[in-house]
Amino acid sequence: MSAPLLRINGYHPFKALMFREYWENRRAVLTTPLVITALSMVVIIISMGIFGRSIHINGETFTLQQVIANMSMQDAQSLKDNVNHLLLASSAPIMIGVWFSMIFTALGSLYDERKDNSILFWKSMPVSDSQTILSKLLTVTLVIPLVAIGFTFIFQIFLLIVGTFATIGTDYSAWDLLWSSTNLPAMLLREVVYVIMYSLWALPVLAWLMLASVVAKRSPLLLAGIPVVLFALFEALFFHTRYLIDFIGKHLSGGRIQGMGMGGDFNHFSPRGPLEILQSATQPAFWLGLAVAVILLYITVQLRKRSSL
Repeated sequence: MSAPLLRINGYHPFKALMFREYWENRRAVLTTPLVITALSMVVIIISMGIFGRSIHINGETFTLQQVIANMSMQDAQSLKDNVNHLLLASSAPIMIGVWFSMIFTALGSLYDERKDNSILFWKSMPVSDSQTILSKLLTVTLVIPLVAIGFTFIFQIFLLIVGTFATIGTDYSAWDLLWSSTNLPAMLLREVVYVIMYSLWALPVLAWLMLASVVAKRSPLLLAGIPVVLFALFEALFFHTRYLIDFIGKHLSGGRIQGMGMGGDFNHFSPRGPLEILQSATQPAFWLGLAVAVILLYITVQLRKRSSL
């Protein structure tokens, strides 16, 4: 059934470009979240084997029976909130790894094809520079994070299964404590909406990295970072402001989607629902960032048209 998706029949240039991006970036797309997920599972299994049926929290040791007993004493809403927050937090290692994959894939997206001289081949193909850059942009902003969402979902189910085994031999029901308190489809929807909105918020920064990638002769990271550092220092020394740093922070941290700026109060952090996440698009900073991204991407397309090596 998957054969039509894995095969290119006829003239489908954009599909071919997307396949190209996968094969060139399969470490970022597939290997990174796979390895982090597998390592996280192994760490949990080994930890349970080493420490037995106990959990270490803030320097204190609790048996699994004590944790389960505390959960059973919570009211239904508190139990639901705590279980869902725990599952959402469990995705942090995978998403941090994917965040770095997005950054470095954007940095190498247009630099690598000049480095390995494949740009001449792709320019000879019947595809436009706009299509090429769009395929790279979609890979960075959608394909990489959405594949990671699939791995986080697998890891969250794994945690529920581990919790289920922990209730064996106790008087408590895994269904009442864990499974009935978790709305997996709603959690998956929230994560997908968050990833899409985050990619849109981060688009101006990612577009800047792609611009550096199409210009850089040696290190795209240095080319992207040095002008930002110099401008930030100039702004701080002569105007005593930090508009550039705040702009980057707003768009790259994801805090604005959760209603927090940089340095937000994480002690009172509460994950927003899909509709609340979508409401972050009403902020002027969101549309300003999209406008900046459009300009940067237009410049990137024009520069690639004139680029050979």
